[in-house]
Amino acid sequence: MPFNVSVCTLTYGERKRFLFQVVDRLLLQNFSEIYIYCNGISLSNLNDIKKKYNKENITILYSKNNQGSAGGYHELLRYINKNDNSDYVLLLDDDNLVPKNCHEIITNLKIKKNQLFSFHRSDRMLAKLVKELKKPEKIIGSANSFLGRDFFSLFKNSESTYQGDLAAVPYGGLLLSRESLETGVLPRRELYLYADDYEYTYRLISEFDFEVVFSEVFIIEDLEKSYHLKKGKRLLNNRYSHASNIQLYYSVRNNTWLGLKRKKSKTIFLSNLFICTVIFTMQFLITLKFKNIKLFIKAIKDGFLLHKKIDY
Repeated sequence: MPFNVSVCTLTYGERKRFLFQVVDRLLLQNFSEIYIYCNGISLSNLNDIKKKYNKENITILYSKNNQGSAGGYHELLRYINKNDNSDYVLLLDDDNLVPKNCHEIITNLKIKKNQLFSFHRSDRMLAKLVKELKKPEKIIGSANSFLGRDFFSLFKNSESTYQGDLAAVPYGGLLLSRESLETGVLPRRELYLYADDYEYTYRLISEFDFEVVFSEVFIIEDLEKSYHLKKGKRLLNNRYSHASNIQLYYSVRNNTWLGLKRKKSKTIFLSNLFICTVIFTMQFLITLKFKNIKLFIKAIKDGFLLHKKIDY
């Protein structure tokens, strides 16, 4: 039976060179509605976007302040839930370029009511590996992991309680159903940036029994490589070696909070946190990134403070 699909994206800063490529590709297809959330961009950029995309099926939303991905997607999805009646909504980052037959492929899929689809992004190989291993929780780490690492999992074999291919997924490439939107679940504004996408989808999966299907029926091209995917000498570098201060801080803070929320054993979680902190500190020392050590530790402390403020 045919169904309607809308698509939305969130942009920020000076990223028109990516956004225009993404939206122009979407306009070649039959998406019901296209939503662009302009997250704290300049008025000049906003006017350029409005001028270029003055079309009936494009809605442009604007926030004067950058609310981060968490706040931006919170507002965007809340707006769509109230104002759009499409059966499905495809979420894209502003640098996610879909193929020209993306809409056609989606509308020919057979999707169950409890399924969410996450489409493969060419630079993101972890999700593909996790599906092949049939260990959906590995995408986010075990319940007692810190930054996805559980050094004690080597001594035990645990069966995942999750159905589907992945236990959490990013916003980019996620196909939400009308049923998932109507749960009322939204990204947590307090997280601002990083891990908010995994936390949001993890809630849909763990609390509302949605299943993620990881699909390669089409491939999404990331026009810009994420900081944590940039390569360096493995022993000397970690995922934050190429991160800005903001990227390092919010990623570590939010993952600390999420780890505290998910933990089943406080002792094992804190042990993993301690081991990771030692390893990361040594890597920062060797690469002479001394300021990163202070910021890393501050982010962990603030993650504990955030844990006291936010009810799960």
